[in-house]
Amino acid sequence: MATFHLQIVTPDRLVLDTQAKQIILRTVDGDVCILPNHIDYAAAIGIGEAKVTMEDDTVKTAACSGGLLSVQNGCVRVMATTFEWAEDIDLAR
Repeated sequence: MATFHLQIVTPDRLVLDTQAKQIILRTVDGDVCILPNHIDYAAAIGIGEAKVTMEDDTVKTAACSGGLLSVQNGCVRVMATTFEWAEDIDLAR
């Protein structure tokens, strides 16, 4: 399956910069799925879950809120207010 370049950034850090097969995340208008060769697109990010299918078919899940999703010339950028991988969240707090 084809891939696309995916960058995920927050105000604090670069979260991810890699090739991916798919990203699903919540916008203010509902969930969207971005696949390779998606038309140029922009949307405000809502509050919800994000799922990234990596090049090796593993799926990583994160909590995501606020910001902007942009698809331009085959490059997908998620500029989120917060983006935390599920495996990094400390449930013992």
